[in-house]
Amino acid sequence: MVGRDLIYERVLRKEPSKIWVERCQAQIGSVLEVLEKERAAIRTPYWFGTRIGHADIAAACALRFTGEAHLPLLDRTRYSALAAHAARCEALAPFQEIVQPLAPPSGD
Repeated sequence: MVGRDLIYERVLRKEPSKIWVERCQAQIGSVLEVLEKERAAIRTPYWFGTRIGHADIAAACALRFTGEAHLPLLDRTRYSALAAHAARCEALAPFQEIVQPLAPPSGD
């Protein structure tokens, strides 16, 4: 998972590799672009229709993680379809009930 690798690179290394950080950021950005285009083309509430499925849950969880771990990479105006999708999922009771905020390693 590139997002996790990026956290480890920043937290666990005294001097993070600029090339590696840029590569991870580019990969995250590319995935967000693809998902945004795909989600924007969908006219149903969820990825594959009117009922929530695994794709919806995975996307919402990935967006939450990205927002918590790499906020500068998740421009919610640029990825408005993804932001709306995540908000729809996050408003559901199970998402409200099961929340574990990100607590990355400190690097100490």
